[in-house]
Amino acid sequence: EVLLVDEVLSVGDADFQEKSKNRMHELIKSGAAVVLVSHDMNAVRTLATRAIWLENGYVKMIGNPAEVVAAYEVN
Repeated sequence: EVLLVDEVLSVGDADFQEKSKNRMHELIKSGAAVVLVSHDMNAVRTLATRAIWLENGYVKMIGNPAEVVAAYEVN
């Protein structure tokens, strides 16, 4: 299974966002691949096991989510 999530955590109320995060955690634990596309750096830090920073269609950085987010935030 592959789940592609594009900014879903930025819509809906707090209950919807929490349910979405919990479902993604369940899928990840079950072995599914989850691709999260987001500008929500907290979601990237807490949900991702690997991060890719894209800028103008090019890969700027790949790696540990905390390191990629930190680099993105100072840019």
